[in-house]
Amino acid sequence: MLIPLRRLLDAVHEADASAQIIFAGDYVNRGPDSCKVIELLLTLQNTRFIRGNHDDIFDLVLHGSSYAENAAGTSPAVAFQWFMDYGLDRTFYSYGADWNWLNATARNPTKERMAQLQHFVPPAHRTFIRNLPAFVDEKEFFVVHGRFPALEKLAPPSLSYVIDHGAGMRQTLLWGRYPIEEIEAEKLWTKRGFVGHTPIHSYYPDPRSAPMVPINGPQLTLVDTACALVTWGRLTAFCVEEDRFLQTTHFGEFVRTI
Repeated sequence: MLIPLRRLLDAVHEADASAQIIFAGDYVNRGPDSCKVIELLLTLQNTRFIRGNHDDIFDLVLHGSSYAENAAGTSPAVAFQWFMDYGLDRTFYSYGADWNWLNATARNPTKERMAQLQHFVPPAHRTFIRNLPAFVDEKEFFVVHGRFPALEKLAPPSLSYVIDHGAGMRQTLLWGRYPIEEIEAEKLWTKRGFVGHTPIHSYYPDPRSAPMVPINGPQLTLVDTACALVTWGRLTAFCVEEDRFLQTTHFGEFVRTI
């Protein structure tokens, strides 16, 4: 969402003009402004990005292949039909596609119509999506979108090696969700992991009563505070070095420094 993102970036830069920011994925489908969000991201300095499952589906629709396995298999048409119910319609609408044309394409995703979808998205945006890595691996921490298993050893030579040599790890990385027991469990990791994907209010019996702040467990922090999903959600920027965070509301109001 564009307005909360702009306000949060302003707050981060006010707190630290030289801050290095890592985004945890899902730049499309979350709100009405996907095109403008990516346009803004392309202007940022000292910034890195990883892909989320929504970005991976967008990649499949635009380019015919994705990083991770998913329920659509290798079919851009099936992926398009599937994610029209999860915000992909608003994403293409933000790029200028007509609602009626999008719905007609979902009903009948011909090869010609699917090819036309790519032309709505500027080349720089397509390149951004296509080149998104699946993780960031630093000495003291790593960032993935979905889940890195608690009992998976983070052993040498690298996180990349572990992912590429583990069965189903790519899908887990983008689509996996942590059960609460795994959040609370000790990890076989030598560093702290940061993840998005699963909104924190989904861990509470009454979602409206959830404190919209990151969830911490041993060696793990979940930072998806549901800004685009619910009106009481927030957008969070977490400072690794100081173990605190900044937030804006769904409507772009600055919330707190903790």
